[in-house]
Amino acid sequence: MERREGQSVIETKAVFQKNEEIEWHTVDHVPGEYISVRVKGEDTNGAYAILDLVKEPSEGPFYGPGIHIHKRADEIFRIIKGKARFHIDGKEFDAEARDLVVVPKGTAHTFANFSDTPLHMQITFTPAGDELAFQDSVGKTIDEIIEMARTKYQVIFTGPPLEKNS
Repeated sequence: MERREGQSVIETKAVFQKNEEIEWHTVDHVPGEYISVRVKGEDTNGAYAILDLVKEPSEGPFYGPGIHIHKRADEIFRIIKGKARFHIDGKEFDAEARDLVVVPKGTAHTFANFSDTPLHMQITFTPAGDELAFQDSVGKTIDEIIEMARTKYQVIFTGPPLEKNS
């Protein structure tokens, strides 16, 4: 990387992570949801971050997060296994393994796992930063999470989680 006078050089680094080495973390406010940050924003100079999300069939009232808007990041979902119900800008549809869903910043959206099998998605935030909200939410109440998301991450919750039709 070339350096010009007065400019600092920030190196990005290659990332290799064996599947067996992944650290999974529970998402307290969404029962049965687990995340692993696979590529951190610090690894990419903040350009993007990638995380894996697994959502087990729900044992409680929440099948996914509430409807929300990311004010500063686009969010890209790649379905690896299972099926997700998406709600984007008032429309609902199902995405299955090998499907891709792109949600531009400023767009109201959510997802849920209504099936009897686990959902596994890879989520990319570009630019990076919003993935940190997951680790910051550990041990907080839902009201604290909503306020933190709004003030620290510019993520605005605009509605409830999706409900399963009987």
